[in-house]
Amino acid sequence: GGDYPLGSYLPTESELCEAFGASRHTVREALRRLTEAGMIQRRQGSGSQVTAVRAHAAYVHSMRSLNELFQYAADTRFRIGSVRLAVPGPLHRADLGEAAGEEWLMAEGLRLERDEEVPICFSHLFINRAFAAIADDLPGISGAIYRHIEERFGVEVALVEQEIRVTPVPRAGAAALGVKPNALAVRVLRRYLGPDEAVMLVSVNHHPAERFSYSMRLRRGGAVGGWG
Repeated sequence: GGDYPLGSYLPTESELCEAFGASRHTVREALRRLTEAGMIQRRQGSGSQVTAVRAHAAYVHSMRSLNELFQYAADTRFRIGSVRLAVPGPLHRADLGEAAGEEWLMAEGLRLERDEEVPICFSHLFINRAFAAIADDLPGISGAIYRHIEERFGVEVALVEQEIRVTPVPRAGAAALGVKPNALAVRVLRRYLGPDEAVMLVSVNHHPAERFSYSMRLRRGGAVGGWG
């Protein structure tokens, strides 16, 4: 409501409890949510400082299995801007490994929330030429593209490798995402490998850094002390 402008400090937890007639647990939960929304910053001994007057739009990405990766695709949609068969440039050679010098079916576009025009990330796809016949289907595909490859060609993804790092947003993606050129992005690369470990599909996704968080749960399993 504007009572606490940008840069000001909120009252202490005790003062908030008294002002709103709320328990300390309720006040702490409210402050936690404000922190997650990027509206306040809390420091031990310094209090809670207002860092934004409205919540940041954020996409929380949670992943534990290939099934959850499929669900992620089902809950979003991919608006393809271009599709072509070509040899990728030097920027993506490390992403594609030994086959980088060959022709790939390449597509790029914007992934959006399923029922809203909210951009999640700008994506580049590199599809093994063996599956290039899927090109005409790409604009109308909903859900996970790897699953369509599996169903159409009778193949199976056995393993997904994922790499996450921070890089500038590509020039082509900045305008589509509504961010400044060279703004920082979380780059999420996934390689989909077949049973013979040949690369079937590679996706390179740039998420605006201020809108993205990644959640993971690790369950103890296998050998004693091991994590799976």
